[in-house]
Amino acid sequence: MAPPDRLTRMSQVLRVSVAVLLPALCLAAGVRVVAVTPGQSADVVLEHGAPVTLQVGETVEGITLLSVDRAGAVISTDGVKQTLPLVADPSIEHAAESSTVTLSADARGQFLTSGTVNGRPVRFIVDTGATLTTLSRAEATRIGLDYSRGRITKVQTANGEAQGWRLSLGAVRVGDVTVRDVEAIVVDNETLPVSLLGMSFLGHFDMKRQGSTLVLRRSG
Repeated sequence: MAPPDRLTRMSQVLRVSVAVLLPALCLAAGVRVVAVTPGQSADVVLEHGAPVTLQVGETVEGITLLSVDRAGAVISTDGVKQTLPLVADPSIEHAAESSTVTLSADARGQFLTSGTVNGRPVRFIVDTGATLTTLSRAEATRIGLDYSRGRITKVQTANGEAQGWRLSLGAVRVGDVTVRDVEAIVVDNETLPVSLLGMSFLGHFDMKRQGSTLVLRRSG
């Protein structure tokens, strides 16, 4: 039998270990993986919030996505690694049932709408002349998008040539419709007042203009 002083030290170490692990395990218990893009990203729900898209290596609210495959994802919370299975989420299923988005034009005839990129709010303007969905560098930074991992390219803007980073957005959502793996470009141009909802998103829809209303109906 161990001496009393040794048992006391062991008890103290055990209490400290439990105190360290419990917050991480409790936080992980409130995390669900509701969608995956194997090898790239996962949509996670924290507690009862809206789904947030995490890229591999990205950290949000203390949760780091380490890897993802078709079965689920591996996350790390305060250094504690845990494998989470892919589960169904009622809100995602409900959103999938809707295949139509209706937008109203403003006084200038432009279609502005609120949406999300990887779960973060973004203000868009519909631009059928833009091949790719486009964000400014400032906007990408604001929503925590790691554009530096994108492919550097040159783009032509109204103010001349600018540098850009081409990448794939895990999820772009407008209304109740989500499109995954949307090709996009982040432009090193701070004069872009609003993000452009380009054909890399719009191309997934049949578009019909009805007066001051634009109806986007999921194609295919």
